[in-house]
Amino acid sequence: MLAMIVFAAAAHAGIPYDPPATPIDNAVARVALSAGKPGELTKPHVHLTNRVMIYFQVGTNIIRYPGGKVAPEHFRAGDVQWNTAMGTHTAEIAAAGPVDIVHVELKSPPDMVPHIKTPTLDAHFKRELENNQVRVLLLHLAPGVKTAPYNEPFERLLVPLTKSARLQPGEVQWLAPGAGADENTGTAPYEAIIVEFKK
Repeated sequence: MLAMIVFAAAAHAGIPYDPPATPIDNAVARVALSAGKPGELTKPHVHLTNRVMIYFQVGTNIIRYPGGKVAPEHFRAGDVQWNTAMGTHTAEIAAAGPVDIVHVELKSPPDMVPHIKTPTLDAHFKRELENNQVRVLLLHLAPGVKTAPYNEPFERLLVPLTKSARLQPGEVQWLAPGAGADENTGTAPYEAIIVEFKK
């Protein structure tokens, strides 16, 4: 079980993300969940904002632009990718089966300047990516391990990658700022992606 001192109620029951859902849409971000089916071509569409993408299975997202440009995006299970705003394109998943994806669409200005320093966290947190809009962390806790206490100034999105007694893989949660600590009281390792919003 993962024990967190500060966290919000679950916003989605977890993977698979079929049918698609948008469990979170607030002033900070829009979180969309989908299961991309291999060989299924999307309709032409655009992405007006920068996004964080979290993948639960291995595969390739084949992006095609008008004029013939092809930009394949390769990913592994648990990968985090940064996507800037994109013009008109189609997308097609190449994988052994459906790929569950968390799309985190940011509502902060792309040129925003953060006014709060990101907190220093202990070695259980690994930085996956960071820029002026977000910091994305991988939390890894062995059974019985607890993080050092911390004071988190940002709103965050929690996306578990593994199961615990209280959380299912992909059970997205919106976390409020505040003091906290994380503890794995279960018998198996626990991993989760945490997206900090620097808004």
